[in-house]
Amino acid sequence: MTPGRPRSLSYAQIETALRWSALVVLLAGLSGSVLIWRAQDRIERDNGSGQDADPDNSLPTLDSRKHLREVELYGGKAGVFMEEAKGLFHGKPLAKTIAVVSVITAAGLLLVTVRSPD
Repeated sequence: MTPGRPRSLSYAQIETALRWSALVVLLAGLSGSVLIWRAQDRIERDNGSGQDADPDNSLPTLDSRKHLREVELYGGKAGVFMEEAKGLFHGKPLAKTIAVVSVITAAGLLLVTVRSPD
């Protein structure tokens, strides 16, 4: 092997690497989502007792039709979509998002290994 040329990998080595990558992505994503979910449960439990006594608890801005109308007026449908997508990156929805993305990514990696080279 010459120092200037990269080493060629066989299909079996690539397939093994992709399968291990799928396993790592799946385990890391699911364990991360479980940790986020449990942390959010703990936060909600700690804040739960004080939240019931707060009578000044207002509605989230997405529940306001006026706010959604203003966002749609200035940003269009894409602006409303971005406002709604912000909720996917905090707390339990973040845990669900990470779990779904890791399962889809792992399935995609495994799908690549299923195809046999002819």
